[in-house]
Amino acid sequence: MLSTLSTYFHFFWAGAVNHNQTGGIVPSQRFLIAKMIAPIPKSHRGPIVELGAGTGAITARLAAKCAHSKILACELNPTLAQVNRDSLARAGIRKHVEVITGSAENLLAELASKGKTRPVFIVSGIPLANLGRAKTQALVEGIWRALAEGGLFIQFQHSLISRQIIRSRFPQLRTVPVWLNFPPAVVYYASRGA
Repeated sequence: MLSTLSTYFHFFWAGAVNHNQTGGIVPSQRFLIAKMIAPIPKSHRGPIVELGAGTGAITARLAAKCAHSKILACELNPTLAQVNRDSLARAGIRKHVEVITGSAENLLAELASKGKTRPVFIVSGIPLANLGRAKTQALVEGIWRALAEGGLFIQFQHSLISRQIIRSRFPQLRTVPVWLNFPPAVVYYASRGA
């Protein structure tokens, strides 16, 4: 219970201090997390990338579901990244998860250069609507380049502002509302064709 309160405090503080970077004041809840990881099969064995991992609400559920996948969880805020590492260690599910402190752009550029080892799934909680149009377009382009052909980009947002930008790179886009999350959110499922 104490670690849960500590996690919420760290996330709330990060959101209060730098809302443009964090995008919220509470971590994602179970309803949103379930929608985010639903398309990823439990049997998946390839790499999975999570961008904007925060304190690890999605990371932990993804790691528990996909025990045979290598999960790269990227978080720009060093405090939140450390909370994520600590939470995973306490849960005993850290062995196949690497929490990277750094920018999504750098990780995506590195992944795009690897060719055949590119991930089939990229999950993101980065607050695209807070980044501005040019930065959002560049990030979505980086995601498209890093994602394997036929892969799926899964993004949640608390508004529809970035939908058009995502659709411009990922024409196969499905939008699903998650009303039971606080605050309510939408999940984008964006497929990368060949």
